[in-house]
Formats: sequence, C-alpha cells, structure tokens
Amino acid sequence: MKNFTHSQFPHFCAILFFFLSFTVCAQTTLINNKGNRNQSYPVVTETNPEIVELINQVSEDSIENYIRYMQGFIRNARFPAALTVQNWLVDHFESYGYEDISIHYFTHQSQQLNAGNVVVVKKGALFPDEYIMISSHYDQPDGPGADDNASGTAGVMECARLLKDFPTKRSIIFVPFNAEEMWMVGSMPFAQKCATENMNIIAHFNMDMIGWFPPSIPDLEMASGYSYISEALFKYYQQTANTYIPSIPTIRLSDGDSYGGDHMPFNVYEYPSLYIGDIEHDSPCYHKSCDTIGIGVYYAGVNNLNLAKAFVQAVLAAASELANAWLPPQNLSACSGTDKITVSWDSSEEPNSYKVYRNNTLLDETTENFYVDYNVELGEKYEYYVIDLSNAPSNKDEITFVEPLQLPYSNDFKTNKYGFEQSNWVRVNMGSTGTLCNTAGSSHLSDNYLSIAELDWFPIPDNANNISIRFRWRGNIIGIWYMMSSWSHKEDWNNAGMYFEVTNDRKTWHKLAHISGNMLNWRNYEFSLNDYIGSDFFQARFRLESSGTQYVPYSKIGYITDVEVGFGLGIDEPKENLPYISSFNFMPNPASSYVNIATNQHEPYHIAIYDMAGRIIFAQDGFNDGTLSVAHLRAGNYLIVASTKRHRMAKKLVIQ
Repeated sequence: MKNFTHSQFPHFCAILFFFLSFTVCAQTTLINNKGNRNQSYPVVTETNPEIVELINQVSEDSIENYIRYMQGFIRNARFPAALTVQNWLVDHFESYGYEDISIHYFTHQSQQLNAGNVVVVKKGALFPDEYIMISSHYDQPDGPGADDNASGTAGVMECARLLKDFPTKRSIIFVPFNAEEMWMVGSMPFAQKCATENMNIIAHFNMDMIGWFPPSIPDLEMASGYSYISEALFKYYQQTANTYIPSIPTIRLSDGDSYGGDHMPFNVYEYPSLYIGDIEHDSPCYHKSCDTIGIGVYYAGVNNLNLAKAFVQAVLAAASELANAWLPPQNLSACSGTDKITVSWDSSEEPNSYKVYRNNTLLDETTENFYVDYNVELGEKYEYYVIDLSNAPSNKDEITFVEPLQLPYSNDFKTNKYGFEQSNWVRVNMGSTGTLCNTAGSSHLSDNYLSIAELDWFPIPDNANNISIRFRWRGNIIGIWYMMSSWSHKEDWNNAGMYFEVTNDRKTWHKLAHISGNMLNWRNYEFSLNDYIGSDFFQARFRLESSGTQYVPYSKIGYITDVEVGFGLGIDEPKENLPYISSFNFMPNPASSYVNIATNQHEPYHIAIYDMAGRIIFAQDGFNDGTLSVAHLRAGNYLIVASTKRHRMAKKLVIQ
C-alpha cells in the first residue's frame, strides 16, 4: 500500500477565468461556464455485440469485494481512513493497468485535506480531448456506508476494470471524489478546474447509492436525476440503458433531481451531468450503522447484488456507446437578420450532408454547416434543427423573427410587449411549471426551475463608442447550497440565481453576472458591451434557474425594470446625503479572487474599478463594506475608487 504525499501529485488551484471583465456586487459571482447545455447525443435503438459482451463481464463478486473492504472504515473525509481508502483505490487502478493516475487535492475551511479526488484517465484514440466522466464519492462520516457510497465507488472501479482494454475514440475519466458528504467540497473545485482548463466533458455519470431497493416493491427499477442542463443526456442514457437492460427499466427520479451529489457542481458549469442511484426509495439505513452488506446493500434481503450490477451495466453501456459514437451536429443556433434567419451548426466529425428542419418540416438538404431561411414573417416563432447521416438530431433552437431594436433602447416594461405583466417591473415566473413560486415562510420546490426573458436582438455598428447595457433588479433568489454557512465564498457555489447573459451567435451565452441572495431593495447594474462592437447580431437575456430540490425559507421571486442600452449611460449618481470618505482600506493586496473593503461609511456608497488607461471596468452604486469579487480581473494594476456625492478616494490594486 503506497502512502502518497502532496508533493507527488499536482495541487490544482480552482481559479476561475471569465469571458468578460465585469462584475456587479459582493453578492454576485461571475461564472465562466465551459460546458454545453445544448450537447446533442446519438440515438441508440439496437445493441452492439461488443458492448453486450462487455457488460456481461460485470461481476457481482467484484462489486461485493470492493464494498466489503470499504465498509470496514468510517471514511470521514478529514480522517486517516479516507487516505487509506484513497491509496487502496490507486493501487487497484494501477492493477488494472492504468498509468495516468493523479490525486486532485483541495481545501475545506482553509485546511487542505490529506485525501483527495482520485483521477484516472483513459485516453481516447481519435478524440482524446473529448471526455466522458464516470464518478462516485468514497467518503462517509456516519457509518460503514456500504450503499452510501461504497456501492457507487465499486461501480466506478468495475467500469474502469472492464473499460481498460476496450477501444474508445474518446477519453474516459474515472473519479472517486472525496468530501461529498461535506457538501461536494471535493467535486466543486474539480469542476472549477475542468472549466478553467476548458475541458470538453460531453457527459458525466455520477453513481451514488446503487445497491439497495425496498423489498415491498416486486420489480426492480433504476432511477436517475437531472437538471434542465442535462435533460438531453438523461434521454440518451435512459434510451441506452433500456435498450441494453430492458428487464430493469430506467426512470427519472420523481423529485426531479438529487440536490446533493457530485453531479451538481458540474451542472453549475453547465456540464451535462446525471445523478444515478437508488434514492427514489429511501433506504432505512441511510447514514446509519446498519448500512452494510446484507442490510444496506442487497435487494429485498436476497444475497445478491443484481441492482448494483444493473446500474453498472447501464453506465457501461451508455459510456462505451458514447465513447465510440458518431455524434450528431452540435451547437445549432438560429439568428435573426433584417430579412432572414441564419441557422448554423458545428460540422460533423465525418464528411456529411445535413437535412434542415423548421417546425418539424424538412426545408432543404445541404453539405454546408449553415442555412439561410428567407421565407420568414415578422412575429412568427420558428424552431430549427438538423439531422445528418447519423440519423440523430442536433439540438433545437427556437426564435421569433423580429425587427432589430433601435439604439438607444429603453424599456421599463409598462407595456406588455414581451408577454410580461403590465407593470413598471417584470415579475419573472420561478416555478418549473410556469407558475409563480411566491410562498411566504419555508417553501419546497421539488423540481428544477427555469425561466428566461430575452430582449430582442440588435446589431452593434463598427463605429459604436462606449456602448453599455444597464438594468435594475431586486428579488429573493436563494438555492439550498447558499444556506451552507460553513462554506467560504459560498456565493461561488450557489445553485440558484439570476444569470445575466449576452451572445453574438446564440451558441454561447456569456455570463456577465450571477445574482443571488435576498435583495429587498432595487440595485443598479451596468455592463460594457464594447467587446461586441461590430457584431451583426447581439442579444441579451435574463435567466433564472436552479438545479435540484430546493428548501428555501424565503420567497423565490425576481423583478427587472429600467433596461437601457446606449452609449455612455453611466451608473446613477450616489445619493446626496452620503458623508465624506475619510477612511478607505482593502485587503489582501495583491489579490487574486476577492478583496475585503472597509471605509468609515455606515451607508451605501459608490464603488468602481478602473484599469491604468482610465477605462472603467466595474461600477456599482449602493455598495456596503465587505467582500468584493475581483476574480474576473486579469493580472495587472488597477485603481479602486470609493465615492459619495461629496468626496472620493482611490487606491492602487494589484491583481496577481
């Protein structure tokens, strides 16, 4: 048994890089999502004999032996037993023949844990930079944890054992995570690392509790949970699993998702990621001393592991099919022009022709990766997708053909143009069924929710000068993760909020702000659009979304008003009665991710950051002393300026 030290493996820093250099307030964290919520997948309707042979090799004895070893330890993420199991995992992956094995270390409450995430990479032969991830968590602080989650970790090990010599075009990553039971503090920095490195993870299968099923239900079934981001992946996984294991159907969790699991941090970065496990039916031994083989694991008390075996076979089938599949066209988008809609998509991996569909009707066939539709009418809604020789459809994009906005543009939403309520604010629906969730006191939302409000498109001319967009917002948008007061920088890990996003192609929506928390007063936000000068197509949207079950002791509601797009708008001036600033300090300096600002002000004041050329990078009215995120800033020198109506003070900030 090896005893690895930190110096033997790289210590990855979870540093976020962002598309644009803007932020809005201490409660706002910019997220550079690297995943693809529009990822499309092949259609699997027949079994592959090679994959059938592969999944038939899944061994219940191997799964049981893995579980028996791990249940002998109380695998608290911070205790020596976790390190023992980590090294045992490494030994087994080495015994399978893997060489690309590393430990991803991370910190919790400023303390680096001795045991980390075990990362094993099987490189693909043709597309090595396209990844499929199979994960679990091996920690458990409350007992033997045979089902939670030695069973899922045994599943990852069995997948790795069988896939070692199975030829694949794409790469596969196997990751048993540590510290899931501390609320995903191991998988979150790893997901951040993947986003920072711009890794193309096309699917993530996270096995968590795959070994128990209630004896009162006669027929086995396998459950999976997903957010909106992962809906296409679930449909692919369900279809593949039901094709290969028809005797044990794959269903969606009735609660929609598992809010706690190592799939969730990947959803934050819009990587398609599934929870795969047995929590559709609560185990009586969950986090108890009886979670052992024979009680916590085994179906109906029968001495076999047929449910766990089926889960492993389903993940193996889905992963191996996807590792060698011909993917359908990706990243389709439809953009309006003055007299047309242009549909474009990424070229397929092999020489191809494409059938273009609008509203499920074939329009044309082309060998190009774009199509221009001139037969469009103002105010009409169109949905486009394409199908190539793989016979699997691309993602779909729905767009209403409208004339471009005329700049400068402003709207306080007193009209009903966008289908919102006639008022001087927009009340954005928060419920997954389109109903407003506005419940005083503690509220339970048992599914994901998503609501999007898009502004009409407009071009930004080449000769535009200092163009910006601003709006006002208030609301209570808080997800379950936000309530974890033990986390440092918990706003970075919030799984709910309003995302302000912009695009110039509708393929990639650049996240300029993630606004969450309880904000009862209106706040002003402004963002420069200078990086998009010269764009023939530009669009902005407000997206309210949360993944997983939410238990939130606040109303979930958001309001938007006073949206303006123009040239040199400027942030509103601070209030007249703000006093003279006599003290202005912040630390650390140099900084990398945040600074703590302190002044003599007891009232909100104006804060701004300038680069050394005098360009304003960030500005916010109504700032209070506290933490300001600077993680979006590139390395260099800046000025932070605090001001009231009477006075202003500036100090140099160094970003390293």
